[in-house]
Amino acid sequence: MRNWKIWTAFLAVFLAGALSGVAGTGLFLRLHFAPPEDREAFLAQMTDRLSTTLSRKLDLTDEAAKAVRAEVVATLDRLEEIHAELRPRAQAIINDGIKRVKSHLTETQQAELDELIKRNREKPYSIFRLPPPPPPFP
Repeated sequence: MRNWKIWTAFLAVFLAGALSGVAGTGLFLRLHFAPPEDREAFLAQMTDRLSTTLSRKLDLTDEAAKAVRAEVVATLDRLEEIHAELRPRAQAIINDGIKRVKSHLTETQQAELDELIKRNREKPYSIFRLPPPPPPFP
């Protein structure tokens, strides 16, 4: 009679630990890897990360570190210009794809697709739907 109580308690403790581990890991990953809200904060974060990594790994002097930081800023600015040029083209391709997909759907399905797109754009990430991982280092 006492055997089932021990196993039930063991199972309950195991499930509680597994649930808290999954929830804690999801929350950590969401907070740690979520991209910043605005583009300026992202560029500042990337500038600091790249400059610090290069300074530390290459053992740069203060003068060289400042020069490298200036080059990193210039490179990221050039990349931002390219992104600004390509963003409208990419958005046009996405909008065209959505329009073509809608041509194969009923009106009810089109409304559901619109709601799905709206919900995804408002809150793209949740605790169990994590952002994509950062790109691999070259």
